[in-house]
Amino acid sequence: MTDLSVLVFVMIILALIAVYAIRLRSVPMPTMRAASDEIIAYIPAETKTVTDFGSGWGDLALAIARARPDLQVTGIELSPIPFAVSRMRAVLAALPNLEFIRGDFRKMDRDPGDVVVCFLDPRVMVDVGDVLSQRMGKGSIVISRAFAIPGWQAFGEVPMTSGSDRLYLYRFGSHKPG
Repeated sequence: MTDLSVLVFVMIILALIAVYAIRLRSVPMPTMRAASDEIIAYIPAETKTVTDFGSGWGDLALAIARARPDLQVTGIELSPIPFAVSRMRAVLAALPNLEFIRGDFRKMDRDPGDVVVCFLDPRVMVDVGDVLSQRMGKGSIVISRAFAIPGWQAFGEVPMTSGSDRLYLYRFGSHKPG
């Protein structure tokens, strides 16, 4: 490849990331190991399945799958470049309990499982609440990093020691005030 070809290739990738960031109103952010460890600590022992809404580069889903081989972990990401990177990382990690799906969690008709984790733009959190209200089973857990789900009542709001964010913890069935 010539220098110009590499530059054009990089520009296309950056343009795709930018277009999807604007379209989705969310920039794919990496999750550092310390933050992943904190989130993993709140996944109940009896959990069987975890879904990461907006899994981005795959950091959190990979960390959960490594730390908890007893779980089936699914990352859902719509943006094509972060999805491709997370798929490559999953192939290299060879974790049988991990899958990444390219799609919009709002349009997917699938059971989100026992636990949903997310670190999404606050403008998307209303959609998270709407989707989960239709699809989650009683007793399921939602762990949202940094942003609350509007209209939902968290059973825990925990400051993270790895940074300035908070974890909002919800239990479906007791997630609505009153």
